[in-house]
Amino acid sequence: MNEISRSIDHYTDKLSTNLIYQIEFFKNFKNKKENMVMNQFRGPFTKIMKPLYELLAKIGVHPNMITILGLGFSILAGWAFASNEYMIAAIAILLSGFADVLDGGIARVGGYASSEGAFLDSVADRLGESAIYVGIVVSFSNLHQYLGLGLLVFSFSISYLRARGEGLGIELAGIGIMERAERMFALFFAALFAVWFGPVVYIYTIWVILALVTFTAIHRFVKVYDALKTQTLNETSQ
Repeated sequence: MNEISRSIDHYTDKLSTNLIYQIEFFKNFKNKKENMVMNQFRGPFTKIMKPLYELLAKIGVHPNMITILGLGFSILAGWAFASNEYMIAAIAILLSGFADVLDGGIARVGGYASSEGAFLDSVADRLGESAIYVGIVVSFSNLHQYLGLGLLVFSFSISYLRARGEGLGIELAGIGIMERAERMFALFFAALFAVWFGPVVYIYTIWVILALVTFTAIHRFVKVYDALKTQTLNETSQ
């Protein structure tokens, strides 16, 4: 009986250890998943781009100039979508994204970082993204216009949920698979697909982007709601 008991204890301990390992694995996987996609490339990309940041800062390029230039490219992309000039839209989105990377890098290495600069950058991001979605809406002449409207609404919801959540003390940086960088990256490929494969594939791509953007907005809402609910329960239990 003692031998059987020891065997049972051995396998029970082994099962418990394995279960704990599996739980920790999925926790870590979830954390990685919440901070995935473009965030994973920012560190190495920053190292590669640092010499360019330093050069531009040295010759006196101000990050606010780059921010306004990026906004101009986004507006150009919106016009291109509205005019069905998809290759121009793709190039303009690429240049806008590059400008968005440059302004932050120059601000950091050149000592230009400031609250007003961050505010200008956020406003320019929202206006530029809106211009692109308005262009997508205008490019359609039927019910597909609601695709562009949906992208506009849920993309702004993602930004609002982060601002509101962080205002309430809930950190949301990197939460969700379709932050602004990922949305611009997806729209860049949507424009290329329109050039390469035609309007049907383009419309399907926009549908996929809308689904992912909607999922991200819901993900952030649930994240904030659950965190605030936990805070409330902890406060009432004290």
